Amino acid sequence: MSTATRVALAAAAPIGLGAAAVVGVVIAIAGASFGGGCTTAAASNTTNKAHEIPPVRLRIYRAAGRRFDIDWAFLASIGAQECNHGSCAGDNGSGCAGPMQIAVRRGSPCSPGDGPTLWERYGVDADHDGRIDPDDPADAVFTAARILRQAKQAPPVGGSYKDYYDAACGYYGACGDATADYADQVMARAVTYGFGSGQASDGGGGCGGSTDVQPAGDGGLGPVVRDHGPGGLQALPITITVGAAIECDRRIRDDVLWLARRYRVTVTACYAIHASGGEHPLGAAVDLVPDPGQSWQTSTERLARAVGWKRSCAASGVAPACARPPFRFVGYDGYPGHGDPAHCACGGNAHLHLSWLTSASTGEAQNAPRSTYFAPAWVDAFTTNKEQNR
Repeated sequence: MSTATRVALAAAAPIGLGAAAVVGVVIAIAGASFGGGCTTAAASNTTNKAHEIPPVRLRIYRAAGRRFDIDWAFLASIGAQECNHGSCAGDNGSGCAGPMQIAVRRGSPCSPGDGPTLWERYGVDADHDGRIDPDDPADAVFTAARILRQAKQAPPVGGSYKDYYDAACGYYGACGDATADYADQVMARAVTYGFGSGQASDGGGGCGGSTDVQPAGDGGLGPVVRDHGPGGLQALPITITVGAAIECDRRIRDDVLWLARRYRVTVTACYAIHASGGEHPLGAAVDLVPDPGQSWQTSTERLARAVGWKRSCAASGVAPACARPPFRFVGYDGYPGHGDPAHCACGGNAHLHLSWLTSASTGEAQNAPRSTYFAPAWVDAFTTNKEQNR
């Protein structure tokens, strides 16, 4: 693996590939279609980023995913993290080598001690050429898949985000260090390749292929969709902010624009690390105040009521009692630290808070404390009259 902080793994007995499995691997890597004809062309027709993976390497990731029952998008993201889908041939100076940066040298930072290396324990001759070569992409990817499943406790296809996150930490030797939030970066990229959206693994059939946007019900402001498209922060127009540069997750930007213009409110925060929880670190929450010349009652309170807030449930503020889809939480009068100046002991920071429901919200699979921006796999958003923002 790629840094000197990697730790050695306890010995485990290798498990060989059967002849039939090896033949299938060779066919797949050579370029024949498998899994119902799932090809690079098919991947490129989705709006995820799997089409950015080199075609031959993509086939290898898919084949290894099928052989070891591991989500190929996760495996591909490890490959991108370690070597950007390249070769990285030879010892890196720390005892790791090849496209997946696997420990190959005993007594090195990548493999402390004199016991067998990861490569010696788990190496796979995936292309059946009679050699187990850490610089060979097929051998390296299949070996990494085997290490992840048999030694790092990666779950089978369909496993949870958290379990895959933990496996990424294990592959690195830690969840991150001073130079990289390794597991966060791996998982965020895996999502862009299709992990968690039905596109990453197809259970042995076709390419999968759920769409980026799926119906998610109806809310106080119209139909709601679940947007699996790529995240990322995008700046809001300065005309709806307090004059500062404010960014939101791109999937809620239209919502924020429409709300600001319809209800005459100004955005004072979106992406922010106010706390390690909630949706601000996801770029999926806004703090709002009335536009200049507008009153709290005719702007912010009117908006709060439109999305489900009422005084009887304000102390919790959460859906379904006090927030309608796509919102998870509404913080206003009656919730500590939120509300208009007449009802909030806010120290001059009176505001209305809105949180969108995401895959990383409280109770969802990706929820975890955050100290930097994190792009959820999906975000719920409404659709009403967004053409007005174009």
